[in-house]
Amino acid sequence: MKTVDVLQLGPADKLAGRLLNDRWMVADRLMRDSGDDEGSRCACYRAVAAGTGRLAFIKAYDFKHDELAGNTERLERLLSEFNNEKRVHEHCKTRKLSRVTQIFDHGVVMVEGEPVHFIVCEFADKSLRNYHPPGQEGVPAWERLVALRQTASALVQLHGVGVAHQDVKPSNAVYFEDGRIKITDLGSSSCIHLPAPPHDEEPYAGQLSYAPYELLYEKSLTSNIPWQRRRYGCDVFLLGNLIFTSFVGGSLTALMLHCVADELRPSGFTGAYSEVMPDLLAAHALLIDPAINAVAPASIASHLASLVSSLCHPDPLQRGLGRLNSKGERAYEMHRAVSMLDYLALKAKRDER
Repeated sequence: MKTVDVLQLGPADKLAGRLLNDRWMVADRLMRDSGDDEGSRCACYRAVAAGTGRLAFIKAYDFKHDELAGNTERLERLLSEFNNEKRVHEHCKTRKLSRVTQIFDHGVVMVEGEPVHFIVCEFADKSLRNYHPPGQEGVPAWERLVALRQTASALVQLHGVGVAHQDVKPSNAVYFEDGRIKITDLGSSSCIHLPAPPHDEEPYAGQLSYAPYELLYEKSLTSNIPWQRRRYGCDVFLLGNLIFTSFVGGSLTALMLHCVADELRPSGFTGAYSEVMPDLLAAHALLIDPAINAVAPASIASHLASLVSSLCHPDPLQRGLGRLNSKGERAYEMHRAVSMLDYLALKAKRDER
């Protein structure tokens, strides 16, 4: 278990042993992907429902009130982000999405005179990151593909109710003991039917090492692109990147950006994305096939590489598996990715026997 530096402990780090909302007994602290961000502490816990013994997952935030004292605008932004995550979860629960972790409860608890906001959700023992470690040998390809197919189904469900996840990665798809995979962590999500969260003003809200290329380059890209294409297109790319990462072991985004000249990398490039796209297209064509062929069964490798290539196309208007519209833009049609992953899983299982 991850060790927490005592000097950095905040109110959100001190929930163990507390009873929340007279129902949830907080047990042990759980490890999470990354440390605190610039304005909030986030701590995750396992909890047990009093009376039933039901396990639950708790995500708790404090907003470093001591450090942000007087910065009312920043505090309001952080609270708005928390409320967005809670509302999106409730929206998904109301729409009965079976592939999204369900919210059970939420609330605020005072710890050492400061408010700690929390969300209580379904608990899963493992994520894809530790159930099927990316790139690890010995995991049957068909098992990876079944899990990826369920993750793609979760995105179909989310898009069907107007939600874009925007942070799809191995740790945000969780495994239940009955074999179900669900998508979790809606902290970076946006819903077209709900008030826009502050992060809707940003090109990308998720972990940068998995981001679509175009959202790393142009800060103003979001201003003239429709919500659905900007947000759903991000999820399409992230699904392709998840497939690639699952088999190869590294993020396609990170590998691609090492294949372009130093002066064309996002950290130093100041031109338009259209200027760097030809180099990304060339790297895209050279990288994906050999990387997939080196790790995937021969019987499915070409299909799998083609799927990743389509989902992660550097041109967001050509990305995906759908048909081209009258403007030459491709419809995303995520259900086609579900069908392809299902086909590849069945083929791989049959061939691996």
